[in-house]
Amino acid sequence: MIKITNLNHQYPNAPTFALRDVSLHIPQGSAVGLLGPNGAGKTTLMSLLTGLQSVQQGEILFDGVPFEQLSKQQRHQISLVPQDFAFYPLLTVWENLKFFAALYEITDKNWLLELLEKTGLTAHKSKLAKHLSGGLKRRLNFAIGLINRPKVIFLDEITVGIDPQSRQFILESVVELTQQGVTVIYTSHYLQEIEQLCDKLVLLNEGSVIYQGTVQGILSEGQSLERFYLDFLDKQAEKTC
Repeated sequence: MIKITNLNHQYPNAPTFALRDVSLHIPQGSAVGLLGPNGAGKTTLMSLLTGLQSVQQGEILFDGVPFEQLSKQQRHQISLVPQDFAFYPLLTVWENLKFFAALYEITDKNWLLELLEKTGLTAHKSKLAKHLSGGLKRRLNFAIGLINRPKVIFLDEITVGIDPQSRQFILESVVELTQQGVTVIYTSHYLQEIEQLCDKLVLLNEGSVIYQGTVQGILSEGQSLERFYLDFLDKQAEKTC
């Protein structure tokens, strides 16, 4: 599905690479947990994979096609739900959904009503987005990411700072996406979420991939993902000392 080969990225005037020689293969329908400390390169990688930044060196292929050569329809099958709220606070919930649907040239209002129902926002349809609680704002962010019925969705810290009910709802929704064959790339500092949702794990540190493997392979060794993650980073730190 997604093949990344020798990807390098350096921001202007930065002394080091944000990404260095990153190569990955993400199969269709997999759920990949993307982990790493702050500054590891996770956000940069996701911005390149979603076309928010241009590739400097290396190659990103979607079904064998370089990202820059994807058709409009193919690009519309890729979605990003960012950590920051990506909607208009002075528009209502319904107005936000209609606005983003128009960007995808989607006119099916029944689908938007279904999204309201799926995300528990029906009762809040006419509220200004700025007046929603933190959990409901996360749900709106998530609903917008589903408007285009994506084949690939990038979820970046989407459960930060929300109530347990909204968090559980979002996690259950992600499981449903993977069951439907949607490819999910998921970043979170909550490692229990990665255990619950993901079948594959990629660790980034200082812009490089330092581990890729299956989550089940780690758990079958009798250790938690959190312990594995912390021990692995400690070993990497020792190598650089």
